[in-house]
Amino acid sequence: MNRKQKTILTIALACLVTTVVLMTRIGQSQELYPTLYVDPPATVFNSLVVGQRFNVNIDVLNVSDLKAYEFTLSFNPHMLTIVNEAFLPEANLPTPNMRIDGYAGTFWANVSYGTPLNSVPPVTIVTLTFKIATYGITPLTFTGDTLWNTTELPMPHAVTGGSVSVLNHDVAIVGLTASTNETYDGQIVTINTTAQNLGLAPENFTVNVYAGANLIDSQSVVNLMPNDTTLITTLWNTTGYASMTLYTISAQATPVPYETNLANNVLTDGTVKVKIMGDINGDGVVSILDLQAWDAAYGSTPTSPNWNPQADLNFDGVVDKADGMLIIANYGNHL
Repeated sequence: MNRKQKTILTIALACLVTTVVLMTRIGQSQELYPTLYVDPPATVFNSLVVGQRFNVNIDVLNVSDLKAYEFTLSFNPHMLTIVNEAFLPEANLPTPNMRIDGYAGTFWANVSYGTPLNSVPPVTIVTLTFKIATYGITPLTFTGDTLWNTTELPMPHAVTGGSVSVLNHDVAIVGLTASTNETYDGQIVTINTTAQNLGLAPENFTVNVYAGANLIDSQSVVNLMPNDTTLITTLWNTTGYASMTLYTISAQATPVPYETNLANNVLTDGTVKVKIMGDINGDGVVSILDLQAWDAAYGSTPTSPNWNPQADLNFDGVVDKADGMLIIANYGNHL
């Protein structure tokens, strides 16, 4: 190794050592950095009990020579009400200054300790008791926060707010349509089902689609966000289903945990009649009347004034000779 290489290696090692020392000091300073925070950071209720009470602590950690503090904590006043407060630790505490604004949803506190507070581990300085009024999700946000030491100098510090969630869980079927209300044995009917998350939490559930009592489709819905909808498309093959039978079309969203409103989990959208192939008028027999209905619609397409979708027996979008041949092939068939 020549002299130039040795010099480069020496500089590199020096930079590495400097970096390690700096990172260590930064880590130590962050670890000992005073912090004001909400504990627990997230409080979650999966059902609403009006008037239910719970506690939230305001904690500090890594404080040294904490003589006084001030902060305002904001919350949603339509959802929560503060019904009690307790200032801690009692051994350090004179009479605190505090104010609750139930209309604005704020709690303000200004406290000076007789004996400065010194604590590296977390210590609770205020316990707030909230009462639940309704569903919702509210942040617990600090503003105007200041920590002072005995020299009356503000102390640099970190702040972490929190949240309270009172969740309603409610999934629903909000839309259900079939592509036709009459079809022929062996044809495909398209059924579109719309499911929606009416609650406040992401949900996983299953959508089941029925023709009468027959389950014809089952699809999973994963992580549907609040207020979002999802479209489930079902291709119902009517092969083997009894002819001349009305099948009620319905869809069900399976209940999710904690869901109490189950009335909107099921939706029914009329019926689909499965007919004998060639029975255009649906009277249960393939006869001259069906040939007459086919003739009246002959040559038509969906935009034609004489269009009859039931005369388009092969579902190719036009009433033509091929449809007439299907009537003749099934002529005389009946239940």
